[in-house]
Amino acid sequence: MLSIRGVYDGKKIKPLEKFNVPPNVEVIITFVDKTPADHPIDDKTKGLLELSGTWEDDRSAEEIIRTIRD
Repeated sequence: MLSIRGVYDGKKIKPLEKFNVPPNVEVIITFVDKTPADHPIDDKTKGLLELSGTWEDDRSAEEIIRTIRD
């Protein structure tokens, strides 16, 4: 499955990204009420977003789970 962003201009849906699929492929079209930028971010969410990507561990998920269970 491939997802791309697009804009509906009132008549047609215009993709905002390039894609390479054969003709006559079934699609699912979802109309988004607002983009994430339109939603205010509270302090709790802001703190969580600041932490994203900070995990540093060379162990596999299985190794981490084994460590937690032991």
